[in-house]
Amino acid sequence: MVIDDSDGSRTTIREAQAGDRRACEKLIKRYEALVWWTVRAFRLSEADAEDAVQNTWLRMVEHLGDLRDPDRVGGWLATVARRECLQLLRHSRREVVGLEQQPDRPDEREPQPERAALDRSMHALLWQHVDRLPPPARTLLVSLSANNAPGYAEFARINHMPVGSIGPTRMRSLRKLRTELEGSGLGSGAWH
Repeated sequence: MVIDDSDGSRTTIREAQAGDRRACEKLIKRYEALVWWTVRAFRLSEADAEDAVQNTWLRMVEHLGDLRDPDRVGGWLATVARRECLQLLRHSRREVVGLEQQPDRPDEREPQPERAALDRSMHALLWQHVDRLPPPARTLLVSLSANNAPGYAEFARINHMPVGSIGPTRMRSLRKLRTELEGSGLGSGAWH
């Protein structure tokens, strides 16, 4: 998800690549909702979700110098977050001492590779459409969907918006997003 890739955003990324800690903190703040939203999609335990988010920021700091296209930092971070979640899921099988180990069998509850690939593609398409929303609608949807989403009163105060207009604005934004998705052939049947 690209929240704002103006020249100021590119400058922030270049400063972070040069080692500016404050620029890194600005990037984390800017993309925090995206990373949390991506991680929550995996339905990890709270501790594992926090680990995945923390590891995503660590990978960002470690590999930010490798980023060639600042306009794609949101998508890059979402990919890193997904990989961190998958790694946590792979390593979450704990060995219990004294129990005979069973040969690994596919867990029928886990999504099949085809389904996982489809889910990833649909998730990426959803974010592309969220990115196309006007900035106020995008900010509202992303902020209110974040793991640490503010309440309506706090959101209204921060964004200088009447509390009573948040719900209707949110519904209009969701309808617009749905219309865009359906117009692209991504109707409700595409998600199941």
